[in-house]
Amino acid sequence: MRGLAPAALVAAALSVAFVVGRGGRSRESLLPVSRAVAEHGKALDRGSAAVFPLPADEERAIGERIARDLLSPEPAPGTPDASRAALWRELGLEAAGSPLVTRFRGSYEFRTAGHRGVNAFAVPGGFVYATLGLLEKLHQDPDAVLFVLGHEIGHIELGHCADAYRLRADPKDPLRAVLRGVVLLPRLLASLHFSPGQELESDAYAARLMRSLRRDPAAGLRVFDALGLKADADVKRGPGRVAAEGLSDYFRTHPGSWERRNALEAEVRKTR
Repeated sequence: MRGLAPAALVAAALSVAFVVGRGGRSRESLLPVSRAVAEHGKALDRGSAAVFPLPADEERAIGERIARDLLSPEPAPGTPDASRAALWRELGLEAAGSPLVTRFRGSYEFRTAGHRGVNAFAVPGGFVYATLGLLEKLHQDPDAVLFVLGHEIGHIELGHCADAYRLRADPKDPLRAVLRGVVLLPRLLASLHFSPGQELESDAYAARLMRSLRRDPAAGLRVFDALGLKADADVKRGPGRVAAEGLSDYFRTHPGSWERRNALEAEVRKTR
């Protein structure tokens, strides 16, 4: 539950949005304000890292407990799902071999979740999952799969997973404290959400990881296409619409598609 202070910040940001919108400016001109407000919740997590560090072995133990309860049957040999799962693991090992991977180097595990939804996620300690639905959608584009892997590895290597658990985990039973002892995929995904700023950081990390492996980071844009994150050319907004979008940006866990695509396109241009 967001407290009164954050609510006041939202109200202030929406007031700024109205003023900015009346000036006929683009939505991007409001971004520094809306992003600062949206990131306030993660600032405490990130700032706590220096005071309450989560050692790698403790993070690994948390991840192992979650991974144990998330075990799902391997796809039957000889099926398309088995082939896609094998590709996920093969590309995962390639991604984990990047010189950018240091925290859990040599111990990453790449698994599938027996679910037809389109998603991928990382849990603490170096465990990276893809749903069968995502692999079905992307399996014909290995570079796109590799970008997804880089993004999820980024959440671990950049400390996002550790940040999410540091102040929430009970050292005696970290899994029960976070997930109340029940590991269902929808509940896990709700628990493991990251802030919009962290999602952008992981996109940039994935692009750098792709470059380190001499692969094309523009594959990330194909991932966005496959997931329906389309370009948004209509960046001019009236004051009411800018204010409404500022509010939606605050409550969403992922940045808007326009912002995410623009940020990745800028990262891709660095190598061209």
